[in-house]
Amino acid sequence: MRGEEQLREELQEFQKEKERIRNIVGQIGGTNNKQNKIVNTLLIVIIVALLVLGGVFNRITPSLAVQVAILFGVIKLIWMFYESQRASHFQFWILNSLEFRINEIYKKTKKLEKDLELLKKTKEQKNDK
Repeated sequence: MRGEEQLREELQEFQKEKERIRNIVGQIGGTNNKQNKIVNTLLIVIIVALLVLGGVFNRITPSLAVQVAILFGVIKLIWMFYESQRASHFQFWILNSLEFRINEIYKKTKKLEKDLELLKKTKEQKNDK
């Protein structure tokens, strides 16, 4: 029973850590955060305003409006690539640290198995005498 309780505690701890990591990744750029939404909305409003001013009201030349709208569209793409790269880098860092931890646990497990085998052999040798 003690082993089951310990496993349940470890599972709860793992789930808490998973949620914490999910929140951190979301803040960095893994999901839409408040800053992303503001920038996206601002760029879309600017593009629509330029197209309306240039195409409908003729306040600026239509070709200039389209060119500037394309420029803001490219800025939006660059922003998206940057945010995606940040999230991917952080996720890679998390996976790398998890791999390191798993390797350490694997080494400790192998060492414990060897120690257990040695203990069994010494116990058998004592019983044979």
